[in-house]
Amino acid sequence: MKKLRFFSLVILLLCYNAYAQEDTHSTKPLQINTAALTQLYGNDANYLWLKSRQYTNQTHDAMEFISSAITHGLDPINYHYDLLEYLDPESDPKQAQQFDLLLSDGLLKLMQDIAIGRRNPVDTDPEWKIPRAKFDGIAYLQQALINKNFKQQLDALSPTLAEYQILGSAHARYQTYVDKGGWSGIPEIPLLNPGDRHASIPAIRARLAVTNNALVHTNKAQRFYDPVLVEAVKQFQHRHGLKRDGIIGSETRSAMNVPAQHRLEQIELNLDRLRWLPRNLGSRYVLVNIPNYNLSAIEDGKTKLDMRVIVGQQKRPTPSFASQMSHLVFNPYWNVPNKLARLDLLPKQQADRSYFYLRDIRVYHTGEAHDELDPYSIDWHSVSKRHFPYTLRQDPGDHNALGKIKFVMPNQWSIYLHDTPKKSLFQEAQRNFSSGCIRVEDPDALALFSLANSPQQSSISDAIASGENHWHKLKDPINVYTTYFTAWADKDGFIFAPDSYKRDHHHAKQL
Repeated sequence: MKKLRFFSLVILLLCYNAYAQEDTHSTKPLQINTAALTQLYGNDANYLWLKSRQYTNQTHDAMEFISSAITHGLDPINYHYDLLEYLDPESDPKQAQQFDLLLSDGLLKLMQDIAIGRRNPVDTDPEWKIPRAKFDGIAYLQQALINKNFKQQLDALSPTLAEYQILGSAHARYQTYVDKGGWSGIPEIPLLNPGDRHASIPAIRARLAVTNNALVHTNKAQRFYDPVLVEAVKQFQHRHGLKRDGIIGSETRSAMNVPAQHRLEQIELNLDRLRWLPRNLGSRYVLVNIPNYNLSAIEDGKTKLDMRVIVGQQKRPTPSFASQMSHLVFNPYWNVPNKLARLDLLPKQQADRSYFYLRDIRVYHTGEAHDELDPYSIDWHSVSKRHFPYTLRQDPGDHNALGKIKFVMPNQWSIYLHDTPKKSLFQEAQRNFSSGCIRVEDPDALALFSLANSPQQSSISDAIASGENHWHKLKDPINVYTTYFTAWADKDGFIFAPDSYKRDHHHAKQL
């Protein structure tokens, strides 16, 4: 009888949909997870949130939790907040029943969205390979309801990363920009250098003044590109992953013209990505943010290292995945992947028959590592990208593409962190030049971090200077996460990074 009574309440709630839409002018159909409610209430239709049809303290906490969804970049309406505010449980039993079920349903949805993300990364970002945590919202809620600190249990679902709090604050700020109408676009202009005069300077000043308080009280009509505006432009360029030169070109103007609503949505989808991450990243870990071309080494919640990286090209993107750094290799060999050998190195050898010799690249018959061949004895023009029966290996040394140190982290893509002899590329603003692996700006510092509390930490320079290939196994492997955040927080504050792999577009469509 009780079970029949419960299902009648669910049916009543679903029928209430049309009535609620009419009275609240809502056009969105009411989405109810009847299976979850059946499991939560069991065969009992008693109230979870009302006592004598009045709010309990836990009800107030639950309502406050749903209303605060906006701080996570989520809309409280998606969790029935407007209907919950509309209903009056004290007025009659039917509204009380509807309120109780709606609050349970909305709370379960919000708990899951905060705990593991609103959308499944499998559907929204196929290149995100970091495993998503499992979350049993019903079990969590049941345990929280019998806990004296119900509010704390709900708050504990939120990511504790400082970046999440910073993005949440940025979301609130950009919501105010949207509410005030955003900003006007900048028309097509010639290249503007500091000291120039142009009719569009007032429009640029007005655009940047929306997000930069330093420009609010400057002369808005001035057409002179003065030092105050130059500094504001440089700050804008840094915050948007552009070259910080103060020159207003097409890239800077395009970034200025991205609507405030788009930036707000960009923050929202990156908040969702942050919720995909494991809650416990480890006491010591390395996090690479691909769009921002940055690596951070974290220990006990504090950033110990922060450096630039070079990641995969658009046609050879670096995936988002989790692994563990298990070994350091000093003076590594580079076993050239077959695809790179065929597509990249073969044309260079065909153009210059000394290319392999001058770069210490050895040639072997495929599958016969001890059968070394003389590269000068091979007619490379008879070799094609489709027919390449050779294996290439580069010796340790100054020419080695992996530099002096390689950081091994087993994964299905054979991607690793490594040094590089091409140091000048780290000065570029956009650094997607590799074939998927990640080149690090300061490998010595990363090695010191990796070998912390190890006797070998003091002999890194000696190991490199020896010129000998040497593998060192880490006593305590270090978690490594390669991630994809186009809205992020770095040491200089909140930033937008270029969507170099165009992963935001698919994710935004899902949201």
